[in-house]
Amino acid sequence: MIKCEQKTYKSIHYLVCYPKDYEKGKKYPLFFHLHGAGGRGIGFREFDESNLFGMIKEGNTPLANAICVIPQCHTETWFDIFSDVLGLAQEVVARNDVDKNNVTGSGISMGGYAIYQVMMSLPKIFTKGFVCCGGGMYWNAFKYEGIRFKIFHGAKDEVVYPEESKRMYNRMVECQIEAELTIFPDCDHNCWDKAYQNENNLSWIVK
Repeated sequence: MIKCEQKTYKSIHYLVCYPKDYEKGKKYPLFFHLHGAGGRGIGFREFDESNLFGMIKEGNTPLANAICVIPQCHTETWFDIFSDVLGLAQEVVARNDVDKNNVTGSGISMGGYAIYQVMMSLPKIFTKGFVCCGGGMYWNAFKYEGIRFKIFHGAKDEVVYPEESKRMYNRMVECQIEAELTIFPDCDHNCWDKAYQNENNLSWIVK
């Protein structure tokens, strides 16, 4: 079990989970994750159902080599508190123990839409994006210059249609943004368990 601290930035409560062999004075990759609609609430109880958070807490994932920051949305959507989300992202990236050359923005579903917009608003502080069943203003994908992406979607998703990811990916390719799109043929909306349980994907985040 790794150490997780509860912290607050303006209206947002968030968790900081430290690497299992954390040393003061050392710099670590940062994993900044925005959950989907099912994680909304107060007090982090909703995170108990998250396989991703469970893996991080247990420390049995490559993400145990990163600082993981996971805020909780207490409103209807992340966009209701978007200015605070941007401020939080800037604050955690500025930490002395963060490797500024390895900062991943991550999100699923509602959080996938939000993290696309966070990275579009603050492109200079992120180096990687890891997005599951999200979408966004693909016509502005040129703003992601310098960021590498892994994008995931379920082919059978009827909550967020896979065309959302395909449009973003195609526009990234047109803008010469380094991106990889994976469509899971047998997945519906929950493609994130497959994406986050793949050790090669997680190793890509932290390396």
